[in-house]
Amino acid sequence: MGGGRRTTGEPWSVWLRPERRVRDRRLSRERIVRVVVEVLDAEGHDGLSMRRVAERLGVTPGSLYWHVATKDEMVELALDAVLGEVDIAAAERMADWRQALLTVAQAHRAVMLRHRWMIPLLSTRRTLGPNALRAAEHTLRVLSRAGFDEDMLDAALSALNQLVVGAVVFESAWREGAEAAGRADDHQREEAAEFARRIGERHPLLAAARFATDPPDREDVWADRFAFGFGCLLNGLEAYRSAPETR
Repeated sequence: MGGGRRTTGEPWSVWLRPERRVRDRRLSRERIVRVVVEVLDAEGHDGLSMRRVAERLGVTPGSLYWHVATKDEMVELALDAVLGEVDIAAAERMADWRQALLTVAQAHRAVMLRHRWMIPLLSTRRTLGPNALRAAEHTLRVLSRAGFDEDMLDAALSALNQLVVGAVVFESAWREGAEAAGRADDHQREEAAEFARRIGERHPLLAAARFATDPPDREDVWADRFAFGFGCLLNGLEAYRSAPETR
């Protein structure tokens, strides 16, 4: 039900056609999207269908097609809705461009970890919704005010986005592994401990770095690692901006 295939002539993004007027008082795009996010948070992408959303809304699946043509459109709308949770207002008042970018990056990280279903989508889908575009424009404004040339802006924006998404992909995978370990039985824990011991013997530097904290999946550790990586990228961008001969 509600797969991702579009018919010939349909726009490839829900944002390329105007929102239809409300025909049923029980339904609106906003209400549909709110339920879609709830389903995705609870059951992931595999649990999402037109029928599932319709059941939660108390309507027939066919009535949803007035507002969304496919499951893909529901996901696209939901993705932009959760990106709207990224608060850029505080960053817009910051004079320090590095702190402004870090603040928004940290907000993106928090939203992605709160809605983990969105993580793979950010690497496979273009985001054309108003919240995504607003965040991108904000980042470009910060970079422009910081003195980055116009011909650098797109590349710098891409580098920042790639670091944030890549860092959260790794963190999310590690967290899911830790959560699975927390559900393990005694035998599985013993096997995991033995595996960790072998890692320590074969790769001592890796083991020392990865397990330097106890437990290694503490929130403050991940936050510090994220800030460190983002700061390194900002250092590189700043050096690149200040040395035009290296371009």
